[in-house]
Amino acid sequence: MKNIRHYFMLRTKLRGFLGVLFICACSEVNAEQKLSADWVETLLLNDQTQRNYRGGVVYEDSLRQLTVKADSAHVRVGDAIYLFVHQVSYKDSVREIRADTLVFQDREDRAIFRGHVFLSDDQRTLEAHTVQFLSEEDSLIAEGDVSLMLPEGRSLRASQLRYDLIREHGHLQGQTQLQVVGEQGDTLKAQSDSIAFVNRGRELLLNGNLILRQGHTRGKALSGTYVDSAIVLSGRPSITWTNPSRRDSVSLQGTKVFMDLSEQTINTLVLSDSTRIHAMALANGHAQKIHSDSARIVFRDETPQRMHAWGNVILNLSERDTSRAMLSGGDLKLAYRDGKLDSLTLSGDCIGSYSAQDSLSESRLKGKECVLWFSNGELAQMAISNEAHCTRITRDSDDVTVSGDYLLLKFTPGQLSSIRAEGAVRGHYTAELEEAQ
Repeated sequence: MKNIRHYFMLRTKLRGFLGVLFICACSEVNAEQKLSADWVETLLLNDQTQRNYRGGVVYEDSLRQLTVKADSAHVRVGDAIYLFVHQVSYKDSVREIRADTLVFQDREDRAIFRGHVFLSDDQRTLEAHTVQFLSEEDSLIAEGDVSLMLPEGRSLRASQLRYDLIREHGHLQGQTQLQVVGEQGDTLKAQSDSIAFVNRGRELLLNGNLILRQGHTRGKALSGTYVDSAIVLSGRPSITWTNPSRRDSVSLQGTKVFMDLSEQTINTLVLSDSTRIHAMALANGHAQKIHSDSARIVFRDETPQRMHAWGNVILNLSERDTSRAMLSGGDLKLAYRDGKLDSLTLSGDCIGSYSAQDSLSESRLKGKECVLWFSNGELAQMAISNEAHCTRITRDSDDVTVSGDYLLLKFTPGQLSSIRAEGAVRGHYTAELEEAQ
């Protein structure tokens, strides 16, 4: 009965007080704090004092330079615990936060926001089901459908985020996703087991089962680093580019893959260490397989335009109806036109062979440099220079052996049709292969 009488006495006195109550009247709190509301009541329960506030609740802390607004609040005075409920708005000198509820533990300097939490400051926005600030550790923990928007259009999603507020470091885990939208609408998407970031999110570290998507390009790796509009993939990385309309494709593998981006569109791919490239035109059955130490591919309009491979290059070309060419050298450059192989230059002690589609003849080639031209993806001409040599073998006998400073070989689909030799020419070839003058 004593508590009930005290309740009604305080309620009667405070009802006309317009809710202005300075918390400094209690010895347990700081003088810099005050809490106001349209309606206030005080309860004494189990030797604990609790104050309830309703309507236009405003909490102000001049020392921390923060303001909290809500529809209602409940304060346990002895424990200095504040519960703000419904349409909570928090603002300090750094950030603004909206949530359904806020629990503020003043002595532990801990704040927990729950229910549709939205945080914003000059650098980022954050959404989650729960956001907890730990002032002693200078950290933030967000859980439940976490969405973090960083500068330069970088959006991160995860189940949980832990953020170091001083060092600007963060770690996300659980269904982590990265999305970066360029000014032209191009979007880079990635998912991995976890994502760590430093330098205010400008450097992102994606770890575990990384899957990358951008336009017609897909990538996989164990880990990757995104920094300054570039991505480095490591741990068995592979890249695949596919044109869905023409069904052309390029597959790439290397120990590391470097991707240079502009407006989130791939400009260049650089592969290092044990590089393997497989280009396929499914519409006509043409393919190129390249092994090298390193390689570089330049894109334009999301399509490969040029390719450069160097260091122990091995090239295999296969055409429709099984005609094949195999070449090796030290440096290889390829150019594409409309997604099809247009020309190829191989240099550095070139050695190779060309097998006709009927498998009845094989041409063995050698020189310091080989240049190949293609028509509609099929080999049309080959120029061999500097100590050039060609031997065509038919039915286990040489019907052509020719060498010189320069050789020009012409092909009809699947067949070597003519050879022209210039400069210190030696050897012999049959009349049917002589080029008409």
